[in-house]
Amino acid sequence: MINSFSLFTKHVKPNRLFKFIVLSLFVSPLLWQCISPPDFLGGDLVTAGDLYNVRIDTNFRLSAYTLPFDTVSTMAFKEAVLGETFDMVFGRTRASFLTQLNLGKLQHSYGDSVQIDSVFLYLKLKEQLGNQPIKIGIYELSDSLAHDSTYNALAPVDNFYHPVPIGSRSVNPYNGDESILKIAISKSWVDSTLINVDSVTMSDNKYFTKHLYGIYVKTEEEFSSPAKGMYYFDYYAEQSKLVVYYRNKDQDTASMSFTYLMNNACVRYNHYQHDFSMVSNIFNDTINPQESNFYLKGLNGSRGIIMLEDIRNWLDSMPVAIHKAELRIEREDNPSLPSDSIVERLFMYRMVGNKYYTLTDFNTNSEVFGGKYIKSKNYYSFNITFYIQEILTGGNPDKVLYIEPYYTHTRANSVVLRSGSHERRMKLILTYTKL
Repeated sequence: MINSFSLFTKHVKPNRLFKFIVLSLFVSPLLWQCISPPDFLGGDLVTAGDLYNVRIDTNFRLSAYTLPFDTVSTMAFKEAVLGETFDMVFGRTRASFLTQLNLGKLQHSYGDSVQIDSVFLYLKLKEQLGNQPIKIGIYELSDSLAHDSTYNALAPVDNFYHPVPIGSRSVNPYNGDESILKIAISKSWVDSTLINVDSVTMSDNKYFTKHLYGIYVKTEEEFSSPAKGMYYFDYYAEQSKLVVYYRNKDQDTASMSFTYLMNNACVRYNHYQHDFSMVSNIFNDTINPQESNFYLKGLNGSRGIIMLEDIRNWLDSMPVAIHKAELRIEREDNPSLPSDSIVERLFMYRMVGNKYYTLTDFNTNSEVFGGKYIKSKNYYSFNITFYIQEILTGGNPDKVLYIEPYYTHTRANSVVLRSGSHERRMKLILTYTKL
């Protein structure tokens, strides 16, 4: 029998033979890697002979719509949000917050003949979106905040505070080295509200918060043209507090101070106002045809609903091994939306009734689940392999997903995405093997 390799080498020049051998040594590991058993869901079900039958399907009908939020809880926040964004895509969004104040020390007494030197509300700055100056107003609440109540961050608060401010300041918080925002509070208000308080009220915060319900911190003026001035404050920071500096008139003493705390024991919530009336209607429903784009706005402005229209038709193809299911959503470059408004990460979940449910893929490995913006490719990618497998095996009949900015409760960023009707539509990319 003639050796096939000898027959081949007999007709190949030596220099070409050498090049062939080197190339073979280089390519062989790559070829072996391509046909080695797949290290993904269903890979253990695929025999060596079936590796050549791995297929990819992208011919799925997907629909995406923009929906508003109606009820949102931002209670017990770690970051207080204050400011405004205004653009010609999402309109105007304003943020403020309400909070109780707790006694820095129980049984405190200011003494007799108190002279107030100054009073300041301090807020520790953490981050910002834009640099537009804002005017801040501080108001006393006219109703109590209760631990056993749930407050809707999107509901009006017009009747929840006294209309006369107890402090205000116009400021660009990150102008220079000012990392602690300092707002002067009316000394006359402090004198009438905080100084001559009986000992029972000062003995426990449950009594004190019935005396002073709390404060409302808000922006005072709307932007007249598109701009961003949204600021995020570290509520838990030691520097975030209200401090009264005082002395006793009949004593030759230096100024003393007493602190009212903002801490985890305080009932509090961020409040958001969204006005989309000055821009084209970005909201639509699932009955009418979808638009080519859908819109996600932070601070619970808007979210998306994605419908996997014909995924259950795939039941006819069962049984299959789903190796990977990737949902890829491209970002639309809208010239009316500033580039620094980009959402760095999106979050996807299911809803049953009014309850939120995270996907199995997220619970298994949140990093592999994805959702981060891939700048070089201008899209977001989600790995929803387990979710699709659950649909096809009957473990989850739901084919509707919700999507929103990952930090929608505390960040004002926004993004425009391409839907299932865009010429460069969102895609479900299914890699599978027919069993």
